[in-house]
Amino acid sequence: MFTKEDLHELVAFQAETPVLSVYLNVDPTEHTADEYKLALRQMLKTVDDLAMPDDIAATERFFDHEYDWDGRGVAIFSAMGEGFWHTYSFAVPVTSGVTVARKPHIWPLAALLDAYGSYAVALIGRKDLRLMLFEMGEPRSSEKFEGEDVRKLKSGRGSSGGPGRRGGAPISSRHEEEVVQRNMRDAAKATERFLRDKDAQHLILAGVEGTLASFQDLLPKAIQDKVIGTFGADMNMAESELLERSLDVLRRVEREREHALVDAVFTAAAKGRGGVIRLDDTLGAAHEGRISTLVVARHYHQAGYQCQNCGYITDHGLDDCPFCGGEIAEIPDAAEALVTKVIEDGGKVAVIDEELHPEISQFGVGALLRY
Repeated sequence: MFTKEDLHELVAFQAETPVLSVYLNVDPTEHTADEYKLALRQMLKTVDDLAMPDDIAATERFFDHEYDWDGRGVAIFSAMGEGFWHTYSFAVPVTSGVTVARKPHIWPLAALLDAYGSYAVALIGRKDLRLMLFEMGEPRSSEKFEGEDVRKLKSGRGSSGGPGRRGGAPISSRHEEEVVQRNMRDAAKATERFLRDKDAQHLILAGVEGTLASFQDLLPKAIQDKVIGTFGADMNMAESELLERSLDVLRRVEREREHALVDAVFTAAAKGRGGVIRLDDTLGAAHEGRISTLVVARHYHQAGYQCQNCGYITDHGLDDCPFCGGEIAEIPDAAEALVTKVIEDGGKVAVIDEELHPEISQFGVGALLRY
């Protein structure tokens, strides 16, 4: 499974020879394996004059003889001349593409981690609770809580199926409600423990609508803040269906979050505080270590220049670095180098799809700042 540690390992790698980065969507519900192989060969032809032959051959060999086609997305990073070969398979789809540069192309991976990293689903019933941890669209851990049986009191001596003495609810109904509330309080505590132990970023609640609302109110405030969505489900729903329903929630939340993020960057930049847009100003903020969250349009690319000594990145051609006097070399994609810089500095990166959020096309890249 792909993790943040894997991302940082890719960020740290610097090659002397070109690195071939390949992303291939292999969702079996859309096309066959042979159709995906054909799409791969067509993509590789576009970089035939840039990539090393050994890297292209290794990639084709992997899909022809090694990959088991059990997943929805694949990423490959190859610099065979330097013994660098990494493959990752994902349970969530990726956008197909190929890049050749001195460093691995990491934008899509940063986006996947941001959207599908680590989250829990709590399936709540009147008696039982199922807790599931998913990472990158794959099940990782699960627990089950069983509470007290919810039973109606029998009519007869010592009990009553009729109204209470003062016209309240029937004793049987009150008893059932008390049992349900005890179960849900215990389930809320179990959920809190599960999220703490598993370090889940988000929580999705599933169950019957009335039960969901009552259960969420019982969660501690810190756990309520992790809840990003809900959906209807019964206690017998299969884990595979729970996963698909939860992914639908994540995709919807991600679209909403991206829209709000782009709007926040644009607004902060327009006010002249807390945000920047366009490559030049964003590169300047990155050099100063001020970027908290970087936003980049998925298909935005811009050639640039980078100091070979201190790593300063600019979109202007310079004779030498204005900060250390080092040699300035042209790089194929300043935006990609910017993403690497922000991740190295501990910032977040959001890759925004222009089709879903056309407003980002106005500036291509921007950021929210730490100060």
